[in-house]
Amino acid sequence: MVEVLTEKNKELFYDYFNIDTKKFTRTRILLCVLFILLYSVFVNFIGLTDNGYWWLIGIPICGLIGYKMPYMELVSKRNKLVLTRQYMFPNFLRYFISLLSTEGNVYLTIKETLNYVDEPFRPMVEKLIKELDDPRIPNYEAFMNFAEEIDTSESIMIMNMINDFSEQGINKDDIKELEDTILRLQENKVNELIEYKVGKIHKYANPIVVLAIVYMIVFVGIVAVAYLGMMNVSASS
Repeated sequence: MVEVLTEKNKELFYDYFNIDTKKFTRTRILLCVLFILLYSVFVNFIGLTDNGYWWLIGIPICGLIGYKMPYMELVSKRNKLVLTRQYMFPNFLRYFISLLSTEGNVYLTIKETLNYVDEPFRPMVEKLIKELDDPRIPNYEAFMNFAEEIDTSESIMIMNMINDFSEQGINKDDIKELEDTILRLQENKVNELIEYKVGKIHKYANPIVVLAIVYMIVFVGIVAVAYLGMMNVSASS
């Protein structure tokens, strides 16, 4: 929510999704105007304009909501993509470990994983290979760029280990350490996924419970009012 309000990383999001900034800004302005028009129609329809000018406060609020909505969707899309890649990262590492003994070196192993990884992880691996092929980019920087896109503390540590494999060679102890790290990472991600799905269930279940409670309160209130009305009629007769 803070990012939506401040738009501190706006340029990064635009570059990441190859956004046409002019078209995106036009969409934001159109939605801003649309929300203001809808709000104006609504307040006129229910007669709020006849009760002073306090309703004018809602105009900038509705305009801001309409203007921020496309950026909110952009942030949500980015967060979902990062989350998906984080869950796919352990699978990529499993492929890497399995292929490392047959390919013999880190670079060829990473290239071979392209035959196994799926979207949306595949473009990241392709970008890593492209940077490793670029003589202007040090290998360590390429591996760290990859880790930053995963955006977890474990990814930085693991990609640093893989960089060491590339620079210093591979031994059995290092492989065993990496395998243990991958196993722990996979267990953690499974637990996080379970918590995330439970959280989503609670997120959607709680409003339903609240609505049910409100419905019951309103229903009981109506029945009580109707009963008291009947009692008053009986008493007066």
